[in-house]
Amino acid sequence: MKTEVAIIHHQYPAKIREHVANKLQNLVKYFEGTVSVRAVLERDHDIHRAELVANVRRGVVLVVDAKRESISMAIDEAVDRMARVLTKHKDKLRNGTRRKSRTRSS
Repeated sequence: MKTEVAIIHHQYPAKIREHVANKLQNLVKYFEGTVSVRAVLERDHDIHRAELVANVRRGVVLVVDAKRESISMAIDEAVDRMARVLTKHKDKLRNGTRRKSRTRSS
């Protein structure tokens, strides 16, 4: 799985970038069909924002966003949300809740 960490308008320590990359690598255990995950970290005054964008099989894009007072809390919340979204997507595919084809009745 490919991971990318982007930091916008603010410099976080390299330790934060490594921490996020490790957390992103752990997301693959929730859905093996994950192709790539991109994290965007941003700071606006006292609010830190973490956005995760996951590309999974068949062109599906899953996005979560978290805003908190500290960057570590925002990252943890975003990773937890993404884990739930990936699990839900996996269950959807497994249980066959996809659109069923219509049959013509004569």
